[in-house]
Amino acid sequence: MSANLDATNNDVISRNIIRDMGNGVLVIDKANRIISFVNDSAAKILDKTKEEMIGQKFAACFFEYEENDAFNDCVNKAIYESDVSHKMMTPYYTGKETKTLYVTSSYTKDDNGKPVGVVLILDDITEKAQLQERLIKNQLGTIMMMAELVESRDGNTGGHIKRTAEYVKIIAQQLFDDKKFPEEIDDKFLNDITTAAPLHDVGKISVSDAILNKPGRLTDEEFAIMKSHAAVGRKLLKDAVEATEHSSFLDTAIDMAGAHHEWWNGRGYPDGISGDKIPLSARIMAIADVFDALVSKRVYKPGMPLEKAYAIIREETGTHFDPVCVEAFFKAQEKIERVLKSHADD
Repeated sequence: MSANLDATNNDVISRNIIRDMGNGVLVIDKANRIISFVNDSAAKILDKTKEEMIGQKFAACFFEYEENDAFNDCVNKAIYESDVSHKMMTPYYTGKETKTLYVTSSYTKDDNGKPVGVVLILDDITEKAQLQERLIKNQLGTIMMMAELVESRDGNTGGHIKRTAEYVKIIAQQLFDDKKFPEEIDDKFLNDITTAAPLHDVGKISVSDAILNKPGRLTDEEFAIMKSHAAVGRKLLKDAVEATEHSSFLDTAIDMAGAHHEWWNGRGYPDGISGDKIPLSARIMAIADVFDALVSKRVYKPGMPLEKAYAIIREETGTHFDPVCVEAFFKAQEKIERVLKSHADD
C-alpha cells in the first residue's frame, strides 16, 4: 500500500513539475501520432490552446502553414527515430510571427522497453537567436574589413578575394550538383564556404608591406614569413570564435585560412597534411587561389594565358590538388571564365 502511494505521489510530483516548467513539453503517441499531453509553456510557445492540440493528430495541428515544414520535419524525425534522442533548432511560424525553437526529443517506453511515446521539449530561443545573428553580422563585418585591409595593402592581389569567392562557390556548387561528397556538401556548406572564402588570406595582415609588395623573388626568410599567414589566419579566426557567439561559417573560414596551402600529397604548409585530412573547403579554395594567382597580373609578372594556367592545374592534379575537385573545376570552366571576364578590370 505504502509503495503504491509513493509511486502515485511521485507521478503527481513529476506531472506538476512538467506542467509548471518554463520549457514547453509535448507528448505524442508513436503509434497513432496523437498528442496526449501539452503543458502551459508549450501552448504559449506554439500559440495554440491545449484543447486545440490534446487528442488531435500532430499533422492536423501543425501542417496549416508551409513555413512550418522544417518544424514538421524535425518532429517527424523524432517520431520515426523515437529510440534515439535528437536536438534540433528550427523556425516555427505561429500565424503571426516566426520564432526560433530549440527542440529536444526523448521517448517513453512500455514495460517491455519498447518506445511508445515521443517527448518533445521546446525552448523558445528567438531572442537569443536574434542577438546571435546581430553579433555574427558585427563579427563578419569586422573580419571582412580586415580582409579588405589586407587586399588594399597587397598591390599584387586587386580583386582577388572577390574572384576567389566566386570560383569557390562555382566549384562547390558543381560538386553538389554531381553528388560528390554528399556527407559534407549541403545548402549550409554552400552558404558557409561562400561567406568564408574572402577570409582565406586574412593572416596576411601580419605580413609587412615590403614583403607583400616586393616586385622580385622572395628570399627564403621572407618566404617563411609569407607562409606564416596561413597559421596566423587560422589563429586569428579561432580567437574570433572564442570571443563571440559560435557561427558555422567561421569554422569553415578557420579551415580555409589554415589549410588552403596544403597539398593533396602532403607537401604543403603549414601542417603537411594530405588527402582528405585536408578540409574539403580548403581543397576547393586551393584550386581557386592558385588559378587566380596564375591568370592575374602581378607587379612582377603578367597574367598567364588561360590554357597554360589550365595545363598547370591539370599537371598538379593528384599532387597539389584533389582530383575530384579539379574535375568539378573543369566541368564548370565556362562559369569560371565568365567570372574572370567580369572582373577583368579589378
